[in-house]
Amino acid sequence: MNKLLLLFILFTFNISAQNSKTNYYLDPEGKEIPKEEKIYLKDKYPDNSLSFRKTKDSGYVYQLNVPKYSTFKVNYEFIKAEIENITDKKYNDSTIYVIEYRFLDDPCSVNHSNFMSKSLIFGRKAFLNQIKRDIEKKYNNTIFLNFFEKKIELKNNKKSKKEYFFSDVNNFFRNNLFLYPTVCGSFCLIKPNGETLVRNGEYRADSMAEHLNPEIWDQVFQSNSE
Repeated sequence: MNKLLLLFILFTFNISAQNSKTNYYLDPEGKEIPKEEKIYLKDKYPDNSLSFRKTKDSGYVYQLNVPKYSTFKVNYEFIKAEIENITDKKYNDSTIYVIEYRFLDDPCSVNHSNFMSKSLIFGRKAFLNQIKRDIEKKYNNTIFLNFFEKKIELKNNKKSKKEYFFSDVNNFFRNNLFLYPTVCGSFCLIKPNGETLVRNGEYRADSMAEHLNPEIWDQVFQSNSE
């Protein structure tokens, strides 16, 4: 067979395979909905976020079935030890952690990949560096970190004192706090008393940090203790 013809056939097959990928959109009960209606579901279920999972043909199933907010009471010393293990850094016992978490296979955007190259990390940090400075300046004893699910490859410098992108190498946080693969990731706040707030779905770290304000934090945890 002519090589040029063979290349054309392979190229055409590849395009067809890509176009055959199917995405499915489900409501919280698992009922399939038309793609164009998914925007209205967000208004109908404001307390839910969009989960995802890959299909066999590399398409995605999206379902608006993840709680937007969850609260936990954790063993702070245990969590702190795991963070220190991941980051290879030491933190004092009054540190408040603001964590942004990215999931494997997240279809959020081209800026979120299973292979976080130096250029992708540079671009992401160009957006996050000022946010990190603002959070850590505004809230005393607060550290902002970015964790990535195991198997996401990070081309960064873990030994740098300024590094704040790290792999969740044992999937500790994935298995214990970030339980639902959510489009565009999740966030959490962890306080020394063990009170922990998780928010799933697209958001900003500085907006997440605002939950540390006493009038918000106390209301959230008082309502959950009743």
